[in-house]
Amino acid sequence: MEYFGVALKMAIITKSWRQFLISMALIGVLTFPLEQAAADLERIEVLDRKLVGNGKSFGKVGPYEQLRGRLYFAVEPNAQKNQNIVDITLVARDARGHVHFAADFLLLRPIDPTRGNNRMLYEPANLGEASILTLFNDAAKTNSLSKSIEYGNGFLMEQGYTLLWTGWSWDLTHSDERLRADLPIATTDGKTIYGRVTNEIIVRKKVKSARQFPRLSVGYAPLRTNDLDARLLVRDSAFGENRIISRDQWRFGHMVNGRLIYDPAFITLDTGFDPGSIYTVTYFARSPHVSGLGLAGIRDALLFFRSRRTDDHNTPNPILVSGGTFPRAIIAVGNGQSAHALQTMIHYGLTSDERGRLAFDGALLNSIGSGRGNINTRFSQPARAPSGDLDIDSPSFLFPFAATTQTDPVTGENGSSFDNMGKPLPKLFYVNTTTDYWTRGASLIHTDVDGSKDLKTQPSTRLFMIPGGRLEYTHDERQQDLSNCSTTLNNRPILRALLIQLDAWVTLDSEPAPSVIPSHATTTLGNLQVYLKKFPNVPRTRTPAQFFKPRRLNFGKRFTMQGVADVKPPQLGRAYTSLVPIPDVDGTDTGGIPLPGIAVPLGTYTGWNLANASTGAPDRLDGSGGSFIPFPRNEDERLTDKDPRISIKERYPSRKIYRESYATAAHALAEKGFLLNMDINPMIDRAERLYDQIMTHNPANETCF
Repeated sequence: MEYFGVALKMAIITKSWRQFLISMALIGVLTFPLEQAAADLERIEVLDRKLVGNGKSFGKVGPYEQLRGRLYFAVEPNAQKNQNIVDITLVARDARGHVHFAADFLLLRPIDPTRGNNRMLYEPANLGEASILTLFNDAAKTNSLSKSIEYGNGFLMEQGYTLLWTGWSWDLTHSDERLRADLPIATTDGKTIYGRVTNEIIVRKKVKSARQFPRLSVGYAPLRTNDLDARLLVRDSAFGENRIISRDQWRFGHMVNGRLIYDPAFITLDTGFDPGSIYTVTYFARSPHVSGLGLAGIRDALLFFRSRRTDDHNTPNPILVSGGTFPRAIIAVGNGQSAHALQTMIHYGLTSDERGRLAFDGALLNSIGSGRGNINTRFSQPARAPSGDLDIDSPSFLFPFAATTQTDPVTGENGSSFDNMGKPLPKLFYVNTTTDYWTRGASLIHTDVDGSKDLKTQPSTRLFMIPGGRLEYTHDERQQDLSNCSTTLNNRPILRALLIQLDAWVTLDSEPAPSVIPSHATTTLGNLQVYLKKFPNVPRTRTPAQFFKPRRLNFGKRFTMQGVADVKPPQLGRAYTSLVPIPDVDGTDTGGIPLPGIAVPLGTYTGWNLANASTGAPDRLDGSGGSFIPFPRNEDERLTDKDPRISIKERYPSRKIYRESYATAAHALAEKGFLLNMDINPMIDRAERLYDQIMTHNPANETCF
C-alpha cells in the first residue's frame, strides 16, 4: 500500500495516469495486464475436487483437499524462451500465432492454506504417477489418481507443502489413472513429416511375441504393417556386435491362439526372443509430436501457480482460494524418469521465462545417473525412458552432463549442463545410489569425460551418493532372477532429510551440507580393475565382468542443432570413462553418505547385482538396486566357509550391543543433517528385525531376508 500511495501522488502531480498504470504494473499491484502479456497458460479447468483421506487431519496443518483438472496452454513459438524447443515452429498456429496444447494436473493443498508452510513441492508426473508420495511419505505405490490419493505416513502434508503434479509426456496410454499431455504434431508446410523410430527389446524368458513399447506407452506405429524397410537387430550383450535378423522371420503383432493379430506394440519373431539377447527394431513412422512442449508446459504451469491470480478467462488460481497466497518458493523433485525431465529442462534453458522468473527455485533430482532424457528431439518417446534393467543398454539417454564446463577431447565439444540457463540458477541437489554408478554412469557428473580428474561443481549445486540404496522404494524379499539378495537398505530417510536441507537453502539461504561423493581426491573412485582388487573373496559370490560405460552416439549432422536424428540406431563411438565407488574391506562401497546399516553392517552392500543363469544373461547388471550378502553369523561359520569377512558375533557380541551401535550411528548421521529425528527409532526397530532374521536364518536356505 505504501508503493500504491507513492504512485498515486506522482500521478496527481504529473497528471499522468499512464505513468500510474505503468508504476502499478512494475510493482505488481496491477499485475493482470502484464501477466496476460507474458502468460502462456491460457486456461485452468478443475474437473474434480475431494478430501484427502476422507478428511484426515495432518498434524497442525489439518485436512487436505485434492484437485484434478486440465491446463490449457497457448505459447508463442517465436519467443526467445521457446527457441530451444525442437520443431516448435512446425506446429499449426491460431490467428494470434500461438501454439496450443493441454496437460493434466493434480493438486493437493491444505484446506486452510494459512496453516501450510507456503511452499509448493512439484513433480513432473513419473510415467503419469504421483511417485513422490511413495518417495517421501512411504505411501503404497499406486496410479489410482482418480480415487483418493495414497498419502502414506503423511510426512509432506504434516510439513505443510502444497503438492503439484502435471502431465508432460504425450505417449502414455489414455487413462483417468495417469497424468499425461496432449501435444501437437509437427508438419512441414502442412505436409506430413516422416522419420525413423528405434526401440529396444529385452525379455526375461523365452517368448515368441515381445513388447517394443512398455505397457503404459502407445509409441509410434510403423507406416505399414509389412514395412520391408524395417529392421530387427540382435546382439548378445550391451557391448556386442549387432546382427540383422531376416525380415521374413519377424512381423509386427502378437500371437493369439496361434493366429497373428496386428498390434504395433508387439513384435513376433518366428524363432522366439531369447532372454540373453538385446533386440533393436527400427522402422519409419509419421507425424512426430513436439515433445519439448511438454517441458514448456511444466515451466508455464509453475509460473502460473506462483504468480498469476487468474487465468485468461478469470478462473482463479486454486492456490489463492480460501485465503491462500502465492508460494514463497517452489521446489521440484524428480526420481528416475521425472528427474531426467527436469534435467532436460535445465539443459535447454526451459526453467525461466523472458523476464528471468524461475519456474522452480530448487530441485532434488534422485537416481539420475549422468544422463538427461532423450525428450526434446523429433520422434522422441519419453515413456520409453530406461527403467531398471529392461532398457539399461539403450541409447535413450544423451550422455553425459557435467556440473561444470569441460571439453571433450574426442569430439571437441565444450560446455556444461548449465550453458543455456540464465541467472539466477536454481539450487540443485543431485542424488545417486551406488547402483547409479554401476548402471547409469553417475561418476560423469563430477569427473571429466576421461574419468581422469575430479571436476568442481557450481556453487548452486550439491552432489550426494547413498551407498547400497535402491531405486525401487520397497524391498523385495524374493531373489527372483538375481544372483544375490536385494539390498535391505531404505534410502528414503536420507531423501527426506535432504529435502529439508534443500528447503532451508532455498527459503532461508541456509547453507546445506557440502557434496558427499566418491572421488579421486579421497581415493574412493576407480575403475573395475581397482574395484575387483579391493573386493573380498566372498564365498559363492560372482563379481561383475563389466559395468555401464555410455558411448558417444552419432545420430547424424542435424541432431545437435535441430534435434533430428537421421541415423537410427545411432553409430556407436568411443565410450566415456565412467567409474565406480571403491569398496572397503567388507566389500561395501565407500565415498557417500553411510546409512546406519552401512556404518554398523550386518553384511556386504554392493551397488551391483548380477542376473542368474536362468535369465540367459548372467553377466547383466540389475538396473534398480544392488546386493546384500550377509556376514557369517559366528566365527565357526566364518572359518568353515573360509569367509574373509568378520562375523556378526565377532563384531557385536550381543543383540543389545548391535542395537546400541546402530543407534549411535543413526544419531551421528542426524547431527550432520542427513537423518530426521522422526526416522531414527523406526530405523532402529527395522535393523533389529533384520538382525533377528539373519541370526535365525539357516545359511543352507537360499531364501532372502
